[in-house]
Amino acid sequence: MKKVLAFLQQEWVLILILLVVASVTRFLYLGHPNQTVFDEVYFARWVTNYYRGEFYFDIHPPLAKMMLAALAKIFGYADAGNTDFSKIGNAYQTDFYKFLRGVESFFGVILILAVYALGKKMFKNKWPGFFAALLVTFDNAILVQSRFIFTDVFLLAFGVIGLYFVYRLKEHKKINSESFVDLFFAALFLAGSILIKWTGLIFVGVGFFVLLLDSLRDEKKKFIFFLKEAVIMGAIIVLVYFGVFAAHLLSLPYTGGPNADGFLSARSQSALLGNQYYGKYQPPNLIKRIVELNSVMYKANASINQPHPYASKWYSWPIMARPIFDWQQVLEGEQKTARIYLLGNPLIWWLGLFCVVFVCFALIDELHFKKKTVYFEPLLVLMLGYIGNLLPYTLIARPAFLYHYFPSFIFMALITSFVLWFFLKDKPVALILIFLIIIQAFIYFAPLSYGLPLTDAQFEARMWFNNWK
Repeated sequence: MKKVLAFLQQEWVLILILLVVASVTRFLYLGHPNQTVFDEVYFARWVTNYYRGEFYFDIHPPLAKMMLAALAKIFGYADAGNTDFSKIGNAYQTDFYKFLRGVESFFGVILILAVYALGKKMFKNKWPGFFAALLVTFDNAILVQSRFIFTDVFLLAFGVIGLYFVYRLKEHKKINSESFVDLFFAALFLAGSILIKWTGLIFVGVGFFVLLLDSLRDEKKKFIFFLKEAVIMGAIIVLVYFGVFAAHLLSLPYTGGPNADGFLSARSQSALLGNQYYGKYQPPNLIKRIVELNSVMYKANASINQPHPYASKWYSWPIMARPIFDWQQVLEGEQKTARIYLLGNPLIWWLGLFCVVFVCFALIDELHFKKKTVYFEPLLVLMLGYIGNLLPYTLIARPAFLYHYFPSFIFMALITSFVLWFFLKDKPVALILIFLIIIQAFIYFAPLSYGLPLTDAQFEARMWFNNWK
């Protein structure tokens, strides 16, 4: 038995366990349902715009759609047939959607491995990373976001990988060719996170905070060292950001119709072939077009005021007060209904909230008594990330949704994993029992993640609160 336990605790075995479990949970029922689910009506449709070269307008940056379009084209899945993207529940006409969902699932696996790597790097121990990766694996909301043609899984994966390289970067004592590799990849992935959604800026902010703390703590490094790192990283992020937007606009030379083009000025519209203003004005240069597009995206984002039945306030996200109803199909002959909900594993979310509050008080206590442990810095960073992601939403009036909490969820998972490891590392039976209960809850709510049929009674049993419906 001791040999078996020793074998299971080897790092390569732990990584293999994560890889297998993550792959199974993410790729299971990949093609179900064969209908558009929630925001797939937008994102999947916009992917097809790149094949026609037709401009589209989205309030989010384009990297996720560009990646999906390029990969589908490379692997021969660029044909969406006559799929009607006008509403949720319309049937896909080809396997185009399966490939795109497969890419999402692949990045869902990458996210889990990246969380493991970041947790291990932050706490210098594999177990906090492993536990955090398990929490992400067995959360039903992260699962849903990793299986359908949405974009948040890319944001999270790039953000976590970027922070991993930031922690590698802080181990270097000077900027040279070796440290520049880590700096470059940190900037590249952090830029990638912003290029999915601007909410990825939280990972950028946390990354710079890590480097600032390191320069203040390490006597061999001075503040000028941090400034050099920050300037170089910032320059790379800006170059990548503008480069992707340039590729985006150059890939869409044709008009997308008045509903898309109409957000732009007449001069910018004149750059689009087939637009009513084409040839009537001198189009602005590419840089000015990018700046204008980003300005219009920001204004359009901020001006959203149409109520949504599944919108929720930031302070309700930690307790998961309002999940999102993504899709349903009534099975007439079976007296069952298949539904998909963006509903997290409540045991993980509520345990995580408790751990976040506990660690917050612990950090305040350490600051008050000026007796900082070796875990003060990584926990402070995670707490900054958790709170920092929520703060902008205290000022934002536009409708927001549960998925806006996901960056905080990742930081919460890392905090929770540390608490479990720190207090229960000598109590393996308790740890195993906790994760078995979490897995059981995951399985219980899985039909609402995979869209499996339930009777009305089975569905009601899973709706623990009326506002979950």
